Amino acid sequence: MAGSEANREPRDGGGPPEWMAMALDTVPLDVRPLLTEGVDPFAAVMEAAAVIEFGGFLVIDAPFNPSPLRRILAGRGFSSYGRKLSEGHWRVFFHLDGGADWESGAEVDVGPEGAMSWREDDGIHIDVRKLVPPNPMLAILRLIEGLSGTDCVVVHHEREPHFLAPELAERGWRIARASNEMVNVRLWLERII
Repeated sequence: MAGSEANREPRDGGGPPEWMAMALDTVPLDVRPLLTEGVDPFAAVMEAAAVIEFGGFLVIDAPFNPSPLRRILAGRGFSSYGRKLSEGHWRVFFHLDGGADWESGAEVDVGPEGAMSWREDDGIHIDVRKLVPPNPMLAILRLIEGLSGTDCVVVHHEREPHFLAPELAERGWRIARASNEMVNVRLWLERII
């Protein structure tokens, strides 16, 4: 799995963006301790982003590639580049340059329930955090019912969804693995073959 979460590169595939060298001296905001304590780091990140002047940088250390955050900050004019430093440690560099290339060609869809989904190297991701039940389950089931083939689905959830496993089984899917990091539970779903 580690090899499938490859470092993100800009659209031209030529390595890190030119602005990356200037961002290396920026002190990272490490949100991993907040997540470990069960605190949602979104407010802290938005507060840090709010004081960045045009041309400035923000660097975030997170336990995973924060694709939804990257999309939100792209909407506020930040380009980004992420690196997986080790298992459970991503460093994402943001540059306030008016750009919107938040990840290498990533397309994010927002479903009827409000869940965001996108494709990464390790499969299709869906973020159901902040949705009111039963919307997380409905969004997950809608996604898997629309898939053909053997795509893996990575669910970003706030808690362990206890009623999801039987619903998945009825549809020929299972939870292959889970990672619980307080406010970010990740589930890897796969079709039963």
